Amino acid sequence: MNIIKSIPQKMSDSLKELGKVQSVSILAMLLALRIILGMFANFQLGFFPYAKLSLAFIPLVIAAYYFGPVGAMIQACLGDILAYAIVPTAASFTPGITAGYMVEALIIGIIYYHEKMSIPRSAVAQVLATLAGSIAINTVFIYAFYGMSYIHLLILRSALLLPWCIVQVFVTNILINALNRVPALKKLGNSLWTDTE
Repeated sequence: MNIIKSIPQKMSDSLKELGKVQSVSILAMLLALRIILGMFANFQLGFFPYAKLSLAFIPLVIAAYYFGPVGAMIQACLGDILAYAIVPTAASFTPGITAGYMVEALIIGIIYYHEKMSIPRSAVAQVLATLAGSIAINTVFIYAFYGMSYIHLLILRSALLLPWCIVQVFVTNILINALNRVPALKKLGNSLWTDTE
């Protein structure tokens, strides 16, 4: 598969993005937006305390698309740590859950970076990221907080998080396609932004 072969190059290019002042500045703004959305744009169904839905995925997919997997992973890690430091939740900070968010960012960054945005690409990215990060990894750490079987918790979280992927796919496509029309973004020098495909 072409994406698998391109992973080393995408990681290298993404790392180089961190050497650009403009990229770091935009990533910092996206990090601030991620923290704000993570604190105030979360909702949890009252009868379903096993997973929460959040709009904090928006700055993550922007970072993944424009700055690659490294920028997205840094944003996922720092965003989770800083959001908890600013407004601690009832549960204690869990590095394993942060690692789950970083795995999601890695997958989304690899699939989006230097690629044309499409609904099928976005669906694959969001479903794989959700399965690997939120469902597989994070459920292991959330399992410690609830006194139920892991499989039961896994099924309950999957029932909410997989349908949420549909919202993420459509929001991501609308947002990225709109941002790609902004002329100022083309000045940042990413060859993808100047691509006329």
